Amino acid sequence: MRRLSVLILGILCSVSVVFAAAPEKGSDFQEANTCYRTGDYAKAASLYAKLIEKEPSVAVYYYNLGNADVRLGKLSAGILNYEKALILDPRNEDARRNLSHARGLLEYRVDDSRNWYLKATGEVLRYMTQREALLGVLIVVFVFLLSGIVHFLTGRALFWNAWHKFIFLLLLLAGLVAFGKHAQRDLFRDAIVMQKECEARYGPSEHDQVAFRMGEGIKVFVMDRREDWSRVLLTNGESGWVKNSDIAEVEI
Repeated sequence: MRRLSVLILGILCSVSVVFAAAPEKGSDFQEANTCYRTGDYAKAASLYAKLIEKEPSVAVYYYNLGNADVRLGKLSAGILNYEKALILDPRNEDARRNLSHARGLLEYRVDDSRNWYLKATGEVLRYMTQREALLGVLIVVFVFLLSGIVHFLTGRALFWNAWHKFIFLLLLLAGLVAFGKHAQRDLFRDAIVMQKECEARYGPSEHDQVAFRMGEGIKVFVMDRREDWSRVLLTNGESGWVKNSDIAEVEI
């Protein structure tokens, strides 16, 4: 058991090193930061956007672009980029605080009427990436199989003892978390309203009646798509069809 614990610890340490690795920042990044510090937010935003085109998986680029957008008064764009930064770096407290601040500046707000357990689940899932959730499942499966192999070779304990029950429960929990991340990213895709005023209709057509209106920066969940329209769900339970041009999905 001691050797097994050491092996597991080694796996976890190697994983943390992989996630801690970050690409080197070049002169373009430094120039963008200089523009931001000197108050040239438009040029800084342009440079950060170009960096994202070259390296779309660097969280700090989205975070800094979000800061520049908010300085320029583009709240919806800033919120969108903070959300993207948190997809790549979900435990970035600076991005989380700035996102909360930007949302506090919005004129239009939507109450979150979801049940407490849905809110709690959403918060837990937001503190990890989809890759981390899947990796957690693989680690637990590996430990479970390895412990079974140890039992098969040594025969020291019954297979379904307290240790294996604990590992099995971890496997179920990790599987639920991984499924939750899949649902969050692929089934109910996050999106941000980008227009000053967005009309949600009862159907995917200009001829359908307006169900409700939303302001810029509001977060919605995309549930379905039909050509130029998307069916969205709000945290207060309202749903309707909006034009794809009125929203931007939070995806990398």
